[in-house]
Amino acid sequence: MSQETSRSSISLAQLLAEAGVRPGSNIRVTGPGSLSALLWLCRRGYDRVGCLQAGRRSPADDAEALLVAHTATGGWLADLLDRGPHVREGGVMIVQTAHASAANDGVVEAVFRAHRFNVVRRLSGAHRDVLVARRSVGDLREAA
Repeated sequence: MSQETSRSSISLAQLLAEAGVRPGSNIRVTGPGSLSALLWLCRRGYDRVGCLQAGRRSPADDAEALLVAHTATGGWLADLLDRGPHVREGGVMIVQTAHASAANDGVVEAVFRAHRFNVVRRLSGAHRDVLVARRSVGDLREAA
């Protein structure tokens, strides 16, 4: 079950910390705003940050976090995840989406579930939401 919060009450740095992403974490950013996101992270002491070109797979899916630096649609997210999870098991993706219309409510969450991610946090803003989704660990580890 995801936790919902007003976006104005939390900063990106707090959100990263709550998701377990630390300055030494291996982070990837993707999307048209990835350069700005990369610079923002580097200026705040995150020193293992790299860009992931859309449509490319992260090397060995070793990233602990992937930030999507633009407003993603369900279709765009599905295309991205179809090419690989891009984060290791237990890693997180942070994605900004437009508020869903009644007809599309839950589409992004369904895309995440279909790719073995669980939405663990939703931050609602005036026109967009920020979702934090954690990649599930393997079935054998879940049973343990």
